[in-house]
Amino acid sequence: MRTPSHAPAVRYPYGRSMVVGRTLAVLLVAGLACTMAWLVFSASTSAVFKAPVGLGLWLMCAAVAGHWWRRFPAGLVAWDGGQWSLVSGLSDESRPLSQVPCVHLDLQDWMLLSARPVQGRLEWLWLERRSDDSQWQALRRAVFSRARPGSNTRAAMPEPAGADTMHAMPSRRDGQAHNRT
Repeated sequence: MRTPSHAPAVRYPYGRSMVVGRTLAVLLVAGLACTMAWLVFSASTSAVFKAPVGLGLWLMCAAVAGHWWRRFPAGLVAWDGGQWSLVSGLSDESRPLSQVPCVHLDLQDWMLLSARPVQGRLEWLWLERRSDDSQWQALRRAVFSRARPGSNTRAAMPEPAGADTMHAMPSRRDGQAHNRT
C-alpha cells in the first residue's frame, strides 16, 4: 500500500495581476483595431451609423473589463492541513471554504482557481509564482493533493484499480512478443 503524501500547510497571496491587466489591455487594443478596420473597410453610407455603434460597444467592453480587473479580490488562500480558507486582504478575516479550490487553468507559473466560501459567493483567484516563489511548490502540492478537508487520508487515496495484477502482466522487456491482429 502506498504511503499517503500530506500536503504542507501553506498561505499564498492572490490578487489583481499585472499579467491579467496587460492581457486585457492587449485584447482591448486589438478590439479597437478590429473595430477601426471594420469602419474603414466597410465604406458605405451607413458608416455614419456604424461608427457610434461600433465604438460604443468597444467602449462598453473596455469599461466592463476595467471594472472587472479593478474589483479582482485580494487576500490569502490558506491550507492548514485540514481545511481550506480565504483570508481577506482588508479585514484579516478567515472564511472557510465549502470544498477544495477547483483548478481551472494551470500554466505552471500561473493558476486560475475558483473557491466557494461556506458563506458567500464563488470567488475567482489568480495565483502567480512570483507572488511568493518560496511557497509556490507547497501551494501546488496542497491544491493537487488527493487529501480532502475533513476526510480520512487513507480513504481519500485508494489503491489504483488493478494494482494487485499490475506486475503479473508481461511486458516487451520480458522478451515476449505481442500478437498483432
